[in-house]
Amino acid sequence: MNQKTVFFDLDGTLLGTRNGRRFQIPESALRALIKLRENGHRLAVCSGRQEAFIHKFFPGLFQSYVALNGAHVVFEGKTVLDRLLPEERIRRLAAHFDSYGCSFVFIGKHHGWARNVPQKFFGRMEEIYGLPDFLVSDWEPEQVEAGMMDFVFETDAEYKKCAGAFTGGMILNRHPGMLTNDLSFSDWNKADGIRTFLSESGIPKEDTVAFGDGYNDIAMMGAVGCAVAMGNAVDEVKDKADYVTAPMFEDGIELGLKHLGLI
Repeated sequence: MNQKTVFFDLDGTLLGTRNGRRFQIPESALRALIKLRENGHRLAVCSGRQEAFIHKFFPGLFQSYVALNGAHVVFEGKTVLDRLLPEERIRRLAAHFDSYGCSFVFIGKHHGWARNVPQKFFGRMEEIYGLPDFLVSDWEPEQVEAGMMDFVFETDAEYKKCAGAFTGGMILNRHPGMLTNDLSFSDWNKADGIRTFLSESGIPKEDTVAFGDGYNDIAMMGAVGCAVAMGNAVDEVKDKADYVTAPMFEDGIELGLKHLGLI
């Protein structure tokens, strides 16, 4: 078998909340990742999370990743894409979402620039981001170095108020109960990040696999040779997948990799 590059989403795929505790990684998933690497395959992340988050929760495990929903691409430790939202686009996006009364954050590698976010949420959001001193509340557009956006909805009513703002191919990846929800753009998503990764590395599409669960993984399903949906995935991801494995906390990663003959 050729060496495979296997892309893993993070939230809902490799880690999640269990018994009220955030960022829980199933032991079977870690065991499977180590075995996958021992078998000569390449491990890669494809997530809306940042580089620092990946290294914090998976130290020494991933040297390749598509982060920030495709805006930051690293192959074997070398950055091959670091795409930032231009200042003028930041201004347009801020004005657009301001008009709907949305609370949102421009997300970068080391900081998030929050707008219209109540101060009472900052503590919870810092926990969700898993990085210290991440949020910046006082800023100007020219100071922002961000590749993606998150939105803050405490209730469904708050989401419904802003739902009409997500137009032009924008895909909001909702995380029920998580307060924050990440946004992908039609011209800037995980699939684009994977295509850049493959172009720069010379890896053929047929030698790639991806595991995912959320709305921002729909595009990713079509960018790889074999797409695997978690058992806890949204229906739209399952419909695009070549195989549906068990849920994350029911050994889904390990069972999926065994099904594919990779471990």
